[in-house]
Amino acid sequence: MASHDGLSYSTSLYQLISYRLTELKNTFRFGGSRTLGWFVFMLILGGVFVWLDYIFFYRLITAIETRLEFLAPFMFQQLIHILFLSFFGLLVLSSMASSISGYFMSREIPFLITTPVSPSALITQRFILVFFQSAWMILVFGTPPFLAYSSKLHLGWQFVAGWFPVFFLLVLIPVLAGSVLAIVLMRVLPTARVHQALTFMSLAVGAMIIILFRMSRPERLFMDVPTEEVMDFVKAMSVPESPFMPTSWATEAVVSLSSGPLNYNYIQNLGLLLAVCIAALILFFVVFRLLYFPGLSTIQEGTAGKKMKNMTRAEAAMQNLPPVMGAYLTKDYLVFIRDPARWTQLFLLGALIVLYIYNAYFFPLGGYFYRNLVAFLNLALSGFVISALCVRFVYPSVSLEGLSVWITMSAPVSMRKFFMAKFIFAAVPLVGISIILTTATNVIMGVNTDLMVLFGATSVAMALALVGLNLGIGAVFPRFNFENEAQIAENEAQIAVSGGGVITMIISLAYIGFLVVLMAAPVYRFFAAPMGLMALTRGDSIFGILSAGLLSFLVAAIPMGWGLSRVGRWTDIN
Repeated sequence: MASHDGLSYSTSLYQLISYRLTELKNTFRFGGSRTLGWFVFMLILGGVFVWLDYIFFYRLITAIETRLEFLAPFMFQQLIHILFLSFFGLLVLSSMASSISGYFMSREIPFLITTPVSPSALITQRFILVFFQSAWMILVFGTPPFLAYSSKLHLGWQFVAGWFPVFFLLVLIPVLAGSVLAIVLMRVLPTARVHQALTFMSLAVGAMIIILFRMSRPERLFMDVPTEEVMDFVKAMSVPESPFMPTSWATEAVVSLSSGPLNYNYIQNLGLLLAVCIAALILFFVVFRLLYFPGLSTIQEGTAGKKMKNMTRAEAAMQNLPPVMGAYLTKDYLVFIRDPARWTQLFLLGALIVLYIYNAYFFPLGGYFYRNLVAFLNLALSGFVISALCVRFVYPSVSLEGLSVWITMSAPVSMRKFFMAKFIFAAVPLVGISIILTTATNVIMGVNTDLMVLFGATSVAMALALVGLNLGIGAVFPRFNFENEAQIAENEAQIAVSGGGVITMIISLAYIGFLVVLMAAPVYRFFAAPMGLMALTRGDSIFGILSAGLLSFLVAAIPMGWGLSRVGRWTDIN
């Protein structure tokens, strides 16, 4: 290993940060107006989501203040504590995953450790990157709830000025803790095992948090409900506290700001947070200096001595398919099940399905007409869910081939088969999810059999069209360069919110809207006749169904044809 005595700490840190800033500047410099335009667009889109976050919590705080009256102070404290507790837990897990990528798996690490930069500067630079990678979303979307709290209760800028250092320290502490844990685990365990365990834990905990929060039925705050149900909700919102937890100190500090700035309770709890943060920072630097460089050697472990496993039933079934198609499907299947960053996302998907069906169970229905009308609108809602899943998982599927896509391009096989294998691999599970969402909610709502069959067929066509749309446009705007393979889930998310991903989402929403309009005629004919209303003619119904089928075919076929035409002209492979 090269000596690190050549440059001072300040010079080393300046060089390390300046090259990152230069990289960012060159992205806009060489990307041209298109890159700048998309950046501005995404900035505006992010601003809209932050505003919606603010509006939601403002209404929630208003509902607590007006409906719970004398319980409002207790509920505000519980709400703040829940937010801080959620942020803390998520940051520990996300920072551990980001630490593995930022400290060990990044492609620039082998180069940086051979340069004469100061080890302390290297530690600082890597931590800054890990901090922003793991905490940027909490910093951005965790701020509006407290701005809404300050605005609604008229606490003024003094509250915001006192809240910010508390919030920043509460974010910094779990990131430091997660970094320390990740470095220690990488020193004593194999890299693959650590990454698998962290990915599994992160998504499982995330899914449980989502389900538990939804099952507390927070919408009861916005409805007129009996007092006993409000008390049940209050009990559900209560969370256990510990006087030794940073989240409890942060909650006490923020709540005390409601009675005035810089009071004794605030200063005491802020001091506790600052002391723990300093201790965690010292521990991080010590652990990094002692264990980081030895831990790098675990990345070089080989796969020698591993036995070949027998084929699974799924692999055996794919062997019976045509050779090229079966090979592509087997490859995608093996990549999926061997990468925990991908298959563990099924936890969040399962949570989404459970919450969707759970919401349908509690939806207020009254009468034959409203029941079928809600079932019809549910077709659009399930389409929105499928479109979100397609943008998240199908759109990046071509890009996730990575730089190894040249193997596929140079192979003596048709790219049409490559596309068809991608289509089948994504379409089968998404069609199944679409049928589950539509059928389960229709059964809960008591929809008649004829409409249930019509809705099921429409959901299948919609899922197939959305898969083709996302696969095709994903091939038109691919991104094959990743910093490291350990960030697959993060890469998928970054690709999904890229310019092409936003375009795909907009087209998906427009398609769902047009499809619902075209299906209005046959649906009206089905449920108007039993009520004695004047129904449309059979020709109108057939025209609507055929038009919807043609629209679905075009939405899938045109983007896939466009994507096929772009193969061979990809410029992101280098």
